[in-house]
Amino acid sequence: MPERINCLLNAIFVDVKVIFALPGIVLATVFVTFPFVARELIPLMQAQGSDEEQAAQVLGAGGWQTFWRVTLPNIKWGLLYGVILCNARAMGEFGAVSVVSGNVRNITMTMPLQIEALYNEYNMVGAFALASVLSLLAVATLIIKTLVEGRTGYRRR
Repeated sequence: MPERINCLLNAIFVDVKVIFALPGIVLATVFVTFPFVARELIPLMQAQGSDEEQAAQVLGAGGWQTFWRVTLPNIKWGLLYGVILCNARAMGEFGAVSVVSGNVRNITMTMPLQIEALYNEYNMVGAFALASVLSLLAVATLIIKTLVEGRTGYRRR
C-alpha cells in the first residue's frame, strides 16, 4: 500500500518546479503580503465576536453556509481593504521575489526586477518608463483605497 501512495505522489508531482518558477514567486509574494490582510481582519473579527456564527450554527447552518451568509458580509470591507494593501505591497515586492525567481528574462521577471535589470544595463529610458507605469499603478491603488474608505467609512485606526 505505501508503494502505491508513493507512486501516486510521484505521478502527481512530476516536474513541478517551485524555485525559479511562477509557483515560487506566488508563494513568496503570499508569504510577504498576507500579514496585511491578517492585520485588518483579526481585530475586526475579535471586535465583532462569534455570536452571529454560533446562532447560525444553532439554527442548522453548515460551515460554508455560515461563512458565506454571516461571516463574509460582516468582514467584507476589512477584507477588501486588506487585499488592497496586499496588492500595493505585492506590486513593489523585490527582496523575496528576487531570491526565488532567478531573474529569468521573460519567464520569472516581475516589474521591480525588470526595472533593476534595465537600470543595470544602462537602459535608463526603459527603466524610467517601467518605473513610471509601476508608479501609476501605485497611484491607482491609492485612489481605490481612498474610494473604499470614503464609500464605506472603513478606516484602519
